[in-house]
Amino acid sequence: MHLRIPDPWMFSLYALPVFFFPLSTAATGISAGLLLVLYGVSGHWKNWASLRQRVWVLPLFLYMAWTFIGLIWTKDLHAGLKVAATASYGIYAIIGATLPWREKYFKIFVRLFLAGLAINGLLAALITWRVILWHYSPDLPYVGLSDHIWWSMALTHAILWLIFDLKKKWNFSRFINLPLLIIFSIELALSPGRSGQLLFLLLTPIAIFFIYSGIWRYWALFGTAAIVAVMLVSPYVQSRLELGVKNLQQFVSQPKSTDTSWGIRLATMWAGAELIVEHPFFGVGTGDFGTAMEKLQRQGVVTETPGIRSDSAANSYLSEGAVLGIPGLLLFLWFLINLSREKLKIWREPQGWLVVTYLGIFWIGGLYNTLNWGYADAMGLAFYAGLPLTYYKNTRASVINDEL
Repeated sequence: MHLRIPDPWMFSLYALPVFFFPLSTAATGISAGLLLVLYGVSGHWKNWASLRQRVWVLPLFLYMAWTFIGLIWTKDLHAGLKVAATASYGIYAIIGATLPWREKYFKIFVRLFLAGLAINGLLAALITWRVILWHYSPDLPYVGLSDHIWWSMALTHAILWLIFDLKKKWNFSRFINLPLLIIFSIELALSPGRSGQLLFLLLTPIAIFFIYSGIWRYWALFGTAAIVAVMLVSPYVQSRLELGVKNLQQFVSQPKSTDTSWGIRLATMWAGAELIVEHPFFGVGTGDFGTAMEKLQRQGVVTETPGIRSDSAANSYLSEGAVLGIPGLLLFLWFLINLSREKLKIWREPQGWLVVTYLGIFWIGGLYNTLNWGYADAMGLAFYAGLPLTYYKNTRASVINDEL
C-alpha cells in the first residue's frame, strides 16, 4: 500500500531535522523518524535506480555494513550501538537521493536551515542578556539551546552560504542576506566556539576568492578582517585563547596526567593512533574505544585523564581507524572523497555550494573533533549528501551544470 504524500510536505519533512538541529535533539529525532515512516509509505523508494548516479552510495553501504560487523568483536555493546546508530544515519542520504527534487523544494531546505539558526541566534542573545531565564553558563555565552562546538561550526556554514547568496541572490535579496550575515558573524565572534572560529578563518577567504572578483573581493575580505578584529577584542575569545595556551603548556610540562580540555583531546588522539598501530586490521571493535584507551592508560602508554572517560579520539579519522581498523578508515575516506568529488562538479550551483562548504567544515573540523559520531554532525552529513545533483521537471531530470 502506498500513500500519496504531497511533495511540499515530503520535502519540508526532509528539511525539518536540519531546522531542529540547533533547537532540540528530541524534535530532530521525532521529525527524522516521521520522515522514515512517510518515506516508506510514499513509494519514493521505488526510484532506487537513481542511486546509480551517485558515486558515494557503494562506499556508504560498505562503511555502514563494516560498522555493524564491528559489533561482533565489541565488548561494550551499549557504546557500540551508539556508534553504529550514527553510521545508520546514512539511510537519510539514500532517501534524499531518491526524491524528485525541484528548485523550489531545495529552497525550502535552505530556508529551514537558516530559520533554525536564526531562531537559536535570537534565543542565544535573549538567554545571554537574561531576558529569558533559561539555563545559562557565563562560560558559554551566545550559544542558545545548542552545543557550543556544533553551534560555532553551524554559524560558519551559514556565513559561507550567505557569502555565496549575497552575490547570487538566489534564495534571498541582499536586504535579507546582509543582516543575517552580520548577525551570524557577530554571534560567532562573541561565542566560545573555537572550532567554528578557526574554520571561519580558514574557509572564508577561500570562499571569497572563488565567489567574488575585482573590487568586490577586496570589500569582502575587508568585511572578513573586521569580523576577525571583533573576535580578537572579544573578552570571551581572548579568554578562550589564553586558556588554550595554558592547556598546551600544562600538557607539555605534565605529560603523565591531564585534566584540561586540550590536554584531554591530545591524550585521546594519542590513544587513537596507538590503537590503529596495535589493531590495524579489525580495530578494537565499534564501541570499545573507551575501554581500549583506559587499558593503554593503565599500561602507561597514554597520558592519564583522571575522572574522564573518552569514547572517541577527538578526531574523526583516528576514531574510525581505532575501532574499525584501516579497512574501516579507508571505507570512511572513500565515502567522503566520492561525495566531495560529486559535489565539487556543481560547486557553482546553490545545491553544490551548500554541500561543498559543509564538507569543507566536516573534513577540517574532523581533525580536532569526532564529527562522524556526533548526532547532528553525522545526521547532517547524510542529509546534505542526499541533496540533488539534478532537478526534476515534467518527470524528467535536467542537470544543472554538467560541464564543470
